[in-house]
Amino acid sequence: MKKSILFITQHLGRTGSEMVLWYLLKDLDPNKYSITLFCKSQGEMFDSLPSHIEKHIMYKYSPKKWLRFYRKLIKFFGVNPIQHQLNVIQQRSKADVWFVNTVAFPEIFEIDKPKNVKFFTYVHELLYAFSEIKRTTLEKAIAYSDVCIGCSDVVCNALFPIHQFVEKQYSFIDTDTIKIDTKVVDKLKELHDILPTDFVWVVSGGTKYMKGFDLVLPILDRFSNQNIKILWLGSEVKNGLTYYVKHIADEKYPGRLICIGAEAANYYNYMAIANGFLLLSREETFSLVMLEAAYLQIPIVAFNVGIAANFVKNEMGFVAYNNTLEEMVDGMVRIHEHSSINKEKLRDEAMRFSKNEQLPKFEQLLERII
Repeated sequence: MKKSILFITQHLGRTGSEMVLWYLLKDLDPNKYSITLFCKSQGEMFDSLPSHIEKHIMYKYSPKKWLRFYRKLIKFFGVNPIQHQLNVIQQRSKADVWFVNTVAFPEIFEIDKPKNVKFFTYVHELLYAFSEIKRTTLEKAIAYSDVCIGCSDVVCNALFPIHQFVEKQYSFIDTDTIKIDTKVVDKLKELHDILPTDFVWVVSGGTKYMKGFDLVLPILDRFSNQNIKILWLGSEVKNGLTYYVKHIADEKYPGRLICIGAEAANYYNYMAIANGFLLLSREETFSLVMLEAAYLQIPIVAFNVGIAANFVKNEMGFVAYNNTLEEMVDGMVRIHEHSSINKEKLRDEAMRFSKNEQLPKFEQLLERII
C-alpha cells in the first residue's frame, strides 16, 4: 500500500542537508510513496522537483499575494498561520509521516505535534549548530520525534544519550549531477590568473570561523615562497572576519586567495581546477563536498571532523587526527611532494556514498520505520 509522506525543510537550497533531500525526493519511487513538500521559502532547487510532488511554501513567503494577505487575516484572529497551513496540508495529503529535514526550522517545533502521524527528524547538526538554536527547539525536536535519523556516525553518537530511537542514514551525493567542461575550466583558470605552475587548493563553505576561513592566513604564511593558491567556494559572509582575512591576504599575498562566492552554474568546474582539497572546518557532521572532491579524484587533506577519519584512507590524502594546523600543513606538503595518491581509490570510495548506493538503503529505512 502506498505511503504518504510530508517532507518539511527550510528552502530546498544548496546546503548539504537540503541537497541530500533533493536527491532523495527526485528519486523516491512514486509508486511506493505519495510525496508532499512544505518549505519555509523557495530555494533554487524547489522548481526542479518532479511534477508528481505537491509543493507548498509558508504563507509568509508565498509569491501569491492573496496567501500573504490570508496569513495576516487569520493571524489577526489569533490563528497560528503555520499550524493552520500544515493542518490544511495534512487534511489534503493524509500523510502517514511528517519527515522534518534538520532541526534548523524552529517554527515546526513551535506548533502542536500532529496526531496519529509518525514524526521523523533527519538530524544534520552537531554541537555547534545546537548552540545556535533555542533550547526549546531541540527539546521539542527530540520530544516530537518517534525516530531521529542521524546523517553520520558522529551525529548518531550525539543523539544516543537523548533519544531512545536513533537510526543512521548517511548523507550522499548524486554523481550524475557532477559534470565537468574542460574548456570552461581552462577559461576560469585564465579569468583568475591561475598558471600551470600554481598548486591550487580548493575549500568549500561560507567564509566563517567554523569553516576555518581564518586559517587561510597562516597557511599562506607557511607557503609564502611557493606557488600555491587557495580557491574558496561558498557564500561570502559580510562580517568582520571576512573583511579581516581578505584585507590581509590581498595586502600580503595578492592573488593567492581567490574567493568565488556562492557559485552554482560552474561549481564543479571550479572544483576541477584544484590540485588538492582542504577541509578546514572545526566541526562537520558529514561533508558532502569532501565526497565530491574524491569523486573528482582530488587528493584530500582534512581535519578529523565528520566522516574524514573513516573516509580518507591510504593513498587518498591525509587526516590531521589531532586537529592541529601543523598536521594540516604537513599533509599539504606531502601532497605537494607527490605522495602516492590513487585516483581510482578516491573515486571508488566516493561511490560508496553515491545516490545509487545509498538511496536503496534510505528506502529500506523508510519501509522499516514507517
